[in-house]
Amino acid sequence: MNTLTLLFAEAALCVAVSIALILLIKPPLKAILTDTCGTVERANFWVMFTQLMLVISPLMVVVYYAPTTAYEHINLADELRQAVFRILLGGFIALAVIGRVIGKSIKADNP
Repeated sequence: MNTLTLLFAEAALCVAVSIALILLIKPPLKAILTDTCGTVERANFWVMFTQLMLVISPLMVVVYYAPTTAYEHINLADELRQAVFRILLGGFIALAVIGRVIGKSIKADNP
């Protein structure tokens, strides 16, 4: 397996994990944002923004830290472990930022 194939495999895994996160978080997120934003249109914008961030953030981490050196023998298990870590790290960062912003917004509405 060469590094280009590995990069595409990591990106595909990243998008799959991001989609799973989106499917998990979307229903409660939409309800919270509709309540917080006041209108469905505003909430829909922020839901879409959040979904994009949940795809872009992990993908940026995966692409930035993907191996670029050509190896004669790639340890697939180790590369998979590192890829999963990078994907989860990117997802965690995105969710942490989104959670912090929404948490502050809820606190501001309920002093």
